[in-house]
Amino acid sequence: MLQDLNDLKVFYEVAKAGTVSRAAESLHVSQPAVSQTIRNLEADTGFPLFIRMSKGVRLTDEAADIFNYCKTIFRQVDELNRSIDDHTTLDSGILTIGASDTICKYYLIDKLKSFEKLYPAIRYRVTNCTTSESLQLLKQGDVDLSFVHAPIPVSKMEGFSFHNCLDLEDYFVCSKDFDCSEIHSLRDLTRYRTLLLESTSSSRRVLDENLARYGVKLKPKFELASLDLLIEFCKKNMGIICVSKQYIRDELSRNELKLIPLSEHLDVRHIALAAGNGYVSNAARRFMEHIKN
Repeated sequence: MLQDLNDLKVFYEVAKAGTVSRAAESLHVSQPAVSQTIRNLEADTGFPLFIRMSKGVRLTDEAADIFNYCKTIFRQVDELNRSIDDHTTLDSGILTIGASDTICKYYLIDKLKSFEKLYPAIRYRVTNCTTSESLQLLKQGDVDLSFVHAPIPVSKMEGFSFHNCLDLEDYFVCSKDFDCSEIHSLRDLTRYRTLLLESTSSSRRVLDENLARYGVKLKPKFELASLDLLIEFCKKNMGIICVSKQYIRDELSRNELKLIPLSEHLDVRHIALAAGNGYVSNAARRFMEHIKN
């Protein structure tokens, strides 16, 4: 029975080369070592593998079948080695990421674009989901990396490492046509129509915790799942929203929205890169380095 792949490799090289000497040169071993390996294989198979001729060797009919199997085996080994090299040099491979629509639009897309210029052969799969869902996918190993809104509850941080990528400064914002001259504090907001993200979102959770520190609780007229919709509602003068200044730079520059000056300041939040504490693929590791740099 043939069990040693190295012995089969010797047989394969001798069959290709047609001589023991050339096979020995290819394998970087001595001719006697090659000849001994062939004799051992012939003893294992119970039949001769080569017919010895004056100028080399040729396969016996029985050995021809073994050679055909070896061609398949060692072609696959070569393909495996090329695949390993590709992943090492990032000439191929897939990078899987979990992130919300908001993070994708306002942060991640630019980072992916610059990374793709460095490694054009990498393919990507981005799953759009909430911060909680993204961390769950990371925990299950369904994505390599997640981009989330932080801070994260301590109970959900175990098993992950986090790197803050972008500071987010939250402000209450209104339409350019909205008269906010009488609003000076967070408590004043309770007298006005507010529009907020759904209570299940990470950003809304952090906002509610911030407001609670000042003894303020808002009862929004509208709760929306999409930040983009929230911004559009505000632009139509439907009410006051809370949004990170980094997400409305264009609207502020075009004077479509304006910041409401308040005496209190909300805590700075972050877009954070989350990774598992176990194995990290080469593509994911390179992307993490790209983000951190």
